[in-house]
Amino acid sequence: MDTKSSTNTTTNSTPPEVLVSEVMKEGFANMGIQASIGLGTGFLAGLVLARGGGASATRKIIAGFGGGIGLGSAWTKCSIQLEEALGAEKN
Repeated sequence: MDTKSSTNTTTNSTPPEVLVSEVMKEGFANMGIQASIGLGTGFLAGLVLARGGGASATRKIIAGFGGGIGLGSAWTKCSIQLEEALGAEKN
């Protein structure tokens, strides 16, 4: 009786087009999530750091900075995963 599972697949059997598509799809989803978290965190930081009546522009800048950090970190992670997937595909 064979106890090995036939559902285990390796990255070598996955075509590169499918692999890139899966990594990019996951990356874009993470970008949206992390950019939203960054915007929310930046908004809260803007409320604390830029108190006062005339500080709405400063709050927007801080929130935008947080969103940019979230988006950039998600893009970097996606880029690294894509390079690893394609590097493993070449070997």
